[in-house]
Amino acid sequence: MNTKKMMVFVLMVMVLSANAISISKEKTQDKMKVTTAATFDGYDEDDGYAFIIQEDSDDEDSEETVYFSEITEEALKAVNLKSEEMIGKRFEITYEVTEYEEEDENGYIELFESYKIIAIKTL
Repeated sequence: MNTKKMMVFVLMVMVLSANAISISKEKTQDKMKVTTAATFDGYDEDDGYAFIIQEDSDDEDSEETVYFSEITEEALKAVNLKSEEMIGKRFEITYEVTEYEEEDENGYIELFESYKIIAIKTL
């Protein structure tokens, strides 16, 4: 009787381990680096660093506000983005966009993006 319980336990551990491995393989990430000119729009503890980026240089109405939740130490040392004096200033920023997919408990795959400033300099 005791060996049956032990075998069931071992089989359960194996099944759960296999599921964990398959779930971790389902999370995929794609990274892309972008360098562009942007106007600093402010810092908020919840949203991060906001920059206004013009998507199409020929179209003035193609502005988009992008929120960067992460920033490298090097970029933080280059410019004090927590200062209100920086709002409205133009910068050249290099950032990394990470796209990743996650499958929820219902089997639906959701696509997420995170933005991280890698380098910044004043224009």
